[in-house]
Amino acid sequence: MFCPKCGKQLPDSSKFCTGCGAQLIQTDQSKQTKKPKQAKEPKQAKAVRLPEPVKNEAAGMPSAGLSSQIGMSAKTKETENRNRRTMIILFVTLIVLIVIAVGMAIYYVKELHDSDNKGDVESEIVNGDDEEAQDPETMQEPQEQVDEAGAADPEQGTEETYAEETAPVVSDTNEVVKNTILAGVPKALYSYNFDETLGNAQVVVRDTPPEMPEVSSDVEAQYVPGMDGSAVYLDGSYGIQLSDVKKIGTSYSIAFWMKADALYDWAPFIHIGYDLLSTDYKCRLWLGQKTDGTSVAPILSSEQAVLSDSFEIRPEANAVSSMNAGVWYHIVFTVDGDTKGSRESSVFGTLYVSGRYAGSGDIVLNTMNVDDFTVYLGINCWDVLYPVAFDDVKIWDKVLTGQQVSQLFNAYQ
Repeated sequence: MFCPKCGKQLPDSSKFCTGCGAQLIQTDQSKQTKKPKQAKEPKQAKAVRLPEPVKNEAAGMPSAGLSSQIGMSAKTKETENRNRRTMIILFVTLIVLIVIAVGMAIYYVKELHDSDNKGDVESEIVNGDDEEAQDPETMQEPQEQVDEAGAADPEQGTEETYAEETAPVVSDTNEVVKNTILAGVPKALYSYNFDETLGNAQVVVRDTPPEMPEVSSDVEAQYVPGMDGSAVYLDGSYGIQLSDVKKIGTSYSIAFWMKADALYDWAPFIHIGYDLLSTDYKCRLWLGQKTDGTSVAPILSSEQAVLSDSFEIRPEANAVSSMNAGVWYHIVFTVDGDTKGSRESSVFGTLYVSGRYAGSGDIVLNTMNVDDFTVYLGINCWDVLYPVAFDDVKIWDKVLTGQQVSQLFNAYQ
């Protein structure tokens, strides 16, 4: 017999279908023989369900092809995204490499430039040393100074080596003291440091006064330790003339260091003027010491014979009013041609001693405003010469302020 529901062939004695569980109805043999024919319809129904995928083929696109195209599209998008990420990473990496390369190039160019500059300096030093080595006069001189016993002085040799290795500091706009640029002090128009040389200065001598000092090539200048390097030393038989100083104008400043071994009344520190031996036309300005009782004070004097003018600037109360032998003093005086004095023919002058204000007053007008004046150190036409050392003489064509004078003095301390 066959199951009327699912068409499965079953034993004739079955009450339930073992395939679908449907209850079976017992029939006679004739009906059972007809059952298989009727049971074929369920098989057809079962066959109808199987070809359902064929309906997709009738739609025009097989299901397998559709899945394949969908998979390929997803893979294409994933590949494009991966390629895009790769391009971004490569671009960022390239930018970083370019920045690093540029930075390294700048660094190496700077190092090369610095190396070239260093090489040029070393080349100049070596060439300079070679020139000195090839100079016959230099080759004849001993390399180290020898003391009286014949032994080399190691300390002096060390100082010379240090001086060779240390380049001097220079400035075109400001004064330099002990290799230090003074930012507040303008560069002097004339400067004499007397470091074992007179520079543009000359030795002058004088016989019986009154007499004009004369340049002498027979007397050799002497030197002693000064405030910055060496200082020129006058032993009382000669003086110094600053030969290259020309017309400056009505305003100027003069500074110098001095140390006298002995002090005499009216002994000259510095003497400036023209027609000095003319009773009617002489014009001069001088700084010296003058005895007033028991003190010796720096006095700034000036005279203009044609106008019968004569002035003195003495230290005021509470100022430096005396100078002692064997002591270094820094002397500065300024002349302000734009500020009138108490007389029509005078201008305003100021005196400083060792960085401090000492006094002020009238000064004759045209001492350095002509073409033929002369500047002397430690000598004039009349007074007794004396033993004295001078160092770092400076002349400006402008008026220094009290602050600048103080800064200049302190730079030597």
